[in-house]
Amino acid sequence: MIVEDPAIVEKVNAQLPDQIRVWGFVRVVQSFNAKTMCDSRVYEYLLPTYVLMEPSQSNMLLAQTVPFEERQIPETKAEDMKAKREYRVSAEKLQFVRDAFAKYKGTHDFRNFTVTRGCTETNSKRHMHWFNVSDPMIIDGSEWLSLKVKGQSFMLHQIRKMVGLVILMTRSGAPLELMDALFEKESRVNVPKAPSLGLLLESPVFDGYNSRADKQVQGLTNPVTFEPYQKTMDEFKQRFIYDAIIRTEMTESIFDGWVNSAEVFPEQYTYINKEGVIPESAIVVPGSGRRFPFKSAAGNQGAESSED
Repeated sequence: MIVEDPAIVEKVNAQLPDQIRVWGFVRVVQSFNAKTMCDSRVYEYLLPTYVLMEPSQSNMLLAQTVPFEERQIPETKAEDMKAKREYRVSAEKLQFVRDAFAKYKGTHDFRNFTVTRGCTETNSKRHMHWFNVSDPMIIDGSEWLSLKVKGQSFMLHQIRKMVGLVILMTRSGAPLELMDALFEKESRVNVPKAPSLGLLLESPVFDGYNSRADKQVQGLTNPVTFEPYQKTMDEFKQRFIYDAIIRTEMTESIFDGWVNSAEVFPEQYTYINKEGVIPESAIVVPGSGRRFPFKSAAGNQGAESSED
């Protein structure tokens, strides 16, 4: 690449499809490795607030009266879906959501927030720098929240499970103390995995490299940071990512299908209750198999993010 050409970025982008962009470039040390020198990552999750509504009485009745093998996940009627789109989260409920996500901050054992295979108490601890929840945003008549988390590293499906737990806790009125119990619990429980549709990697972070490089080769390298390109990146995300997420949700009601499936088959989430007590029935026994039909379209739509 001819870095002396002041128009090199524009020339490279001219050869790329619109969905792939180069923001800029910086000089780095010869040993630089973007994968190994990334010391943390920032992920974003877009969430429609209607998933925080009170549980559906019809779904609860269905779960109580229809045998497990005969249950079918209902499709929400158009008029009911319209009412959900018009839902606006209360200040009290929004504060609970913020308090819940704030509890992820710090170092915790996240063994209940990833797949069972290969996960042990020695490799399941992760450090979250912060987990922020935006003010509500109205997009195409529906209300959304932007959730952003910065962590040193993430296990498979960890963020989706972190989000899924808070959704069902909010709907059921479970206390925040339940999260402490899940961090401390040696036995495994099945934490719900929110749809992949709303998840995206916002940026890798190289703070450690930037600090070391500045001390070792002052003036010869530039910090690896995305901050100078934030405005352009936000415009790109709005056009190619946010709009696609919103459009897919508005036409396919992915999040509604996910909530319905969780409520129609509540047997796996008996620990998400108002008492915050984890009963023995919620404990997952490795190798016992899984009888819950959750490999559904609602839970697996969207491009899967490459969480570590």
